[in-house]
Amino acid sequence: MSKTLTAMAIMGQIYLVGKAKRALIVAPTSVVSVWPKELKEYAAFPYAVKVLEGSSKNRIQQLQSLQGKEGLQIAIINYEGTWRILEELLQWQPEIIIADDSQRIKTPTTKQSKALHKLGDGGRYKLILSGTPVQNAPLDLWSQYRFLDKSIFGSSYYAFKGRHAIMGGYGKYQVVGYRHMEELIRKAHTIALRVTKEEALDLPETIDEIRYCQLEPKAANLYKRLVKDSYVQLEKGEITAQNVLTRLLRLSQLTGGYIHTDEGITNEISTAKLEVLQEIVEDLMDEGKKLVIFA
Repeated sequence: MSKTLTAMAIMGQIYLVGKAKRALIVAPTSVVSVWPKELKEYAAFPYAVKVLEGSSKNRIQQLQSLQGKEGLQIAIINYEGTWRILEELLQWQPEIIIADDSQRIKTPTTKQSKALHKLGDGGRYKLILSGTPVQNAPLDLWSQYRFLDKSIFGSSYYAFKGRHAIMGGYGKYQVVGYRHMEELIRKAHTIALRVTKEEALDLPETIDEIRYCQLEPKAANLYKRLVKDSYVQLEKGEITAQNVLTRLLRLSQLTGGYIHTDEGITNEISTAKLEVLQEIVEDLMDEGKKLVIFA
């Protein structure tokens, strides 16, 4: 919450002083839908927001629909979508670009990292938000800073790696250590703000974070049909307490991705929640954390 609020405050102030009209927020799929809710609750400036989702054609149409809107025009997209409609995003020319959970672009060779680098070259104001900018190694910083400001660590990853990594092993292809760490940390902090849990004394010990995902069209249509059929039966007076419980169970199962028939057969309907779960698990594993999943 704290980094999101900070980003919104910065974004709003830039707009209010007349230095930006368009903002692009790039986030993991499971976080994309959180931003509009946070904006609605906390944003103290006029804005129009669109979540770019669905097919590339739909994403482009949603982006174009922001044209002419009053207030700060805000487009929100997941990392996977950025490189798919990169040319259209570049043509839209966002002045503010925010990379939420920026560790997603720590690997410089991925399509999403390269897309953010190009977008960053055209953006006037850029932010990366992350609780774990360095997940595995100090080298994780280069790609994120290449998006932010390529003057900090340079435009060449290989030069950066040569400066800070000690190579060894067979053929000297393996990183066996690091050097000039004080220099790296000093440069990183020239444009970084870090707040620890101890410094943020108002943080609770535990935080419930709700992630949202969208059912695929096929699963969403099936859900709507089940709801519609329930209303029809209700109007006919055919609904009993047992039927209500059964139908609620079916709807709950469907959003979980599976339907269990009366014959005991289980059919997979959706993978939306599993994909979000996989994204969360991968992030936590990259951070070296342990997790418990209740199902």
